[in-house]
Amino acid sequence: MRFTPRNNTDALDGFWNELSNSWRDSADGSQQSGGDLPDASTTPATDAAAAATDVSPTTDAAVETQAETASAAPVTEEGAAAVADPVVTTVSETADLPTAPAAQSAAASSAALTRYDGTIYPNSGDVIENLDIYSDGVGIELEDDDNVTIRNVRIHYNGANQGSAGIDAVGADGLAIQGVEMINAGAPASGPNSDGGEFGVSLFQSPGASVTGATVRDASTGIYLQDSPNAALEGIEGYNMRGPFPRGQLVQFNRSGNSSLNNFSVVNDLDTAWTEDNIHVGEGSDGVTITNGLIDGNNSPSGVGVMLEGAQNTTVRNVDTVRMGNGAFTDIGSNNLFDDVRSFDNFAESQAGRGTPLSGSLIFGLADDTTLINGAYQNPAQPGNVVYGGGIQDDAFGGTYQATEISGQSPMAAWHNTFSWS
Repeated sequence: MRFTPRNNTDALDGFWNELSNSWRDSADGSQQSGGDLPDASTTPATDAAAAATDVSPTTDAAVETQAETASAAPVTEEGAAAVADPVVTTVSETADLPTAPAAQSAAASSAALTRYDGTIYPNSGDVIENLDIYSDGVGIELEDDDNVTIRNVRIHYNGANQGSAGIDAVGADGLAIQGVEMINAGAPASGPNSDGGEFGVSLFQSPGASVTGATVRDASTGIYLQDSPNAALEGIEGYNMRGPFPRGQLVQFNRSGNSSLNNFSVVNDLDTAWTEDNIHVGEGSDGVTITNGLIDGNNSPSGVGVMLEGAQNTTVRNVDTVRMGNGAFTDIGSNNLFDDVRSFDNFAESQAGRGTPLSGSLIFGLADDTTLINGAYQNPAQPGNVVYGGGIQDDAFGGTYQATEISGQSPMAAWHNTFSWS
């Protein structure tokens, strides 16, 4: 998201129309570019796919691995390696501001991992589990494969190889991902990735996905959803999202409405990461809920913590932002709710040489009907630039804005997934 400098009053007054037009004109570019479904001409050669090992459903046999790998994990009567479903603890909602809460976590299976080298191509109904995958490209690739389960898996993928993802799903209905860590081994030591498609998980035309207890490291965007409504994301943990623009989100919903993100955190080192919006809900993603999360670190001069761009009927509740520059919570949609949202320690300086925040360190950006209640901010970089938009500066605001300055409070603790290998 882009803003104009706060000391330019005329530019601020005209900024909302310009911003809305620029974003909507680029609905299939800008924030969406770099993630659209690729043409068939750009997909890997069929002989490469044919050379990869196919995985048979574990209802018939345990997942086969290369002969050089270690022995397989214990097998149940059905032939699938035994693994416990992740147990997720919830973050309690409260009207009171949090004070040094205990760290949240999701428990992991104790099953040992078996190394697998290469890309796995499941079939419908397969269960992929208890593997430590090393791939020079995509870790697990699905195309028109429904009801696949991926659990207790660690994936080291080379995102720099043609913009590969940890898990890449196209037309995969009902995908279930449980207890998975995705590491982009192709990321540079710091700064942006070479390709915006280096996702942790990419879901294209894959409705009804469930992602539980997932950790993503150094991806362009942690989880990217396009035309994949009714997704449930729970227990999502991210570190150092790397872009490049327009990527850089922990999660981005693109035409993927009626989805949810609950119990999450993203921590970005300001000298290492290359963020844009941390959470982005785009046009055509109506009815999304974002609850119980910590967003720490955004070094983009144009990105914000939570951006609702053209989205409607979105709820953002019990979310803390820390170390934002350009904005914490911004709405340029309609009929959206921010409840119990907080900003801590935003800044006005350039980070990683990317430029100073274009909004002049704004915290809350409002549409004309935004409802923002139980909001709070602590240690603002520009105390005179806390809120803007929706006519609020001219007493013409038609929504609700309730936010107060606080002191001596602490943001909620980060979410942590615990794996057997961590």
